Amino acid sequence: MLRYKRITIPTVHAGTETILEILTCPKGRKYKIVTISTAPAASIYLRVYKNAEQIVDAASLICTTGSPLLPMDASLDVGDVVKAGFYNDGVVEDAKEITIGYTDGM
Repeated sequence: MLRYKRITIPTVHAGTETILEILTCPKGRKYKIVTISTAPAASIYLRVYKNAEQIVDAASLICTTGSPLLPMDASLDVGDVVKAGFYNDGVVEDAKEITIGYTDGM
């Protein structure tokens, strides 16, 4: 089953990275992240970490109206933790949302 989860990253200050936990794989489950999406903004970089290893570092501008979902193929086992957020390389300091699509039982 395809599921979606959304988090709101609070104000992303210039020159800083703001990261929050978005998904943890519980006992008896396996997940696979298949998409990630956010609103595009200049100088804002989307970052995703799996167990502290960075697996995404991309300009949020890649998520456009015509192609809002970034395909992913990240398998999660029991205890794996995924964190996501932004690095702000500019002056925009608004809260932003991140949405992931994931499946279970893979």
